Amino acid sequence: MSDNAKIPLPPIGVEMPGEADMMSKSELQAREFLKGDEWFGTAIPDDKWLDFTEDYIKPNFALSFRGRSFARIGDVQIVSGQAGHGKSMLFSQIITAILKGEFGELKYELSDMIPRPVVLLIDTEQSKDDVIAGKNRVMDLCGYGLTEPRDDFRVIMLRETETALDRWRMTLQAIYEVKPNIIILDGLLDVVNDFNEQQECAEMIYKCMQVATHYKAAMMCVLHQNPQSAKLTGHLGSAAMRKVTDILVVSKDKKNGDAIFSVEEIKARGHQDIEDWQFRVLPVSLWGRPEQIISAKPDDIAIEDIRKWLQDGQNDIEWPAYESAIKNVIKARGNV
Repeated sequence: MSDNAKIPLPPIGVEMPGEADMMSKSELQAREFLKGDEWFGTAIPDDKWLDFTEDYIKPNFALSFRGRSFARIGDVQIVSGQAGHGKSMLFSQIITAILKGEFGELKYELSDMIPRPVVLLIDTEQSKDDVIAGKNRVMDLCGYGLTEPRDDFRVIMLRETETALDRWRMTLQAIYEVKPNIIILDGLLDVVNDFNEQQECAEMIYKCMQVATHYKAAMMCVLHQNPQSAKLTGHLGSAAMRKVTDILVVSKDKKNGDAIFSVEEIKARGHQDIEDWQFRVLPVSLWGRPEQIISAKPDDIAIEDIRKWLQDGQNDIEWPAYESAIKNVIKARGNV
């Protein structure tokens, strides 16, 4: 047929087939389902589909307490509690454990993979003097000179920054410049405009997850509890409860003038809950010095008993096994 040939028109009264006529009945029904969401035809990138041939990669955790790991690399954690209940003192212990390798029974777990970790502390709440006191506490605990410049411990102060958006932008810029392995954002409330605006809060938690994944870091965020309540603040707290891997709560008990602080993990995803621990703050300097209160460990167990418990419980463990799974079998078989 030549290029100039005319295509015969259908008889008068017969309509040309439209797009709807060319579709199957099932496709038409699919397009009508939740049509208002405009989802039909959305492209799904190949990397969003799970490749079943990929090997499982064991997660890496930055920290452990008494052998139980927490603070997963590539994920977000929350530290919570009432105002003035010891969150900053807890972070002093955590930072010291990371930089020195241990603090009491807190251990840094990635010395083979990341022998010289970098910690970035982003403070949005405290005055400059309080931030300096907190820095000095860590430097003192690590045995560093108080004014010694460090490239493995950096601090940025954002309390005086006027808007939540600017605080978040500076947070992202600081993370980009420092490339930390551990990010401490104190506090998360100050990088959102409204902690009760559901969409903004959900998006902020997703952004923190993206940051942790992109930089292969553990991102630990402070998020207060509501006054006189155990609930994390607002919709931001609700979104965090659903998505983060760890939630540690610090509380203070004051008796006879002495304050004892307790740390409890109320959420653990992908690992066994860490044990609760307590600490006090010794008035040995202007900024105080946290000291863990170490309770007695169980008595040593005979190797013959351990061998028997593992043999009896080997079918209850998927091998190769995490240390925590083996410990659970020992506890279950030996009632220790």
